[in-house]
Amino acid sequence: MAGAAIGAVQKKRDTARIMRKAYSTRLGEMYCGRIEDALTTTKFRSLKGKVNLILTSPPFPLVTKKAYGNEVGEQYLSWLCSLASPLSDLLTPDGSIVIEIGNAWNEGVPSMSTLPLEALLAFIG
Repeated sequence: MAGAAIGAVQKKRDTARIMRKAYSTRLGEMYCGRIEDALTTTKFRSLKGKVNLILTSPPFPLVTKKAYGNEVGEQYLSWLCSLASPLSDLLTPDGSIVIEIGNAWNEGVPSMSTLPLEALLAFIG
């Protein structure tokens, strides 16, 4: 029995590392963390079909690699698309996903990249 209790405590610590509850009200909760990690937790899997709104501001679809390790180009598109189905599964029939996707500039020229638009279209496609 002690092993099971230790395992449960460790699982709770692991969950705390990958996402943290920012706040809660009688209307719901807000969590901060990496979406890929949050979607693997028991807490989020238990929300399937129960979420009315997902509001997210993922890393922007930048054209060049930054020091903080963002995905770029096709890798960004693949990453964002990989989230579409798991996030949609959480929604109620009348639920919505709101995504803040910023713009990106083409390196060395005064023009905007189409990557943000491509990312959004790939996500809903």
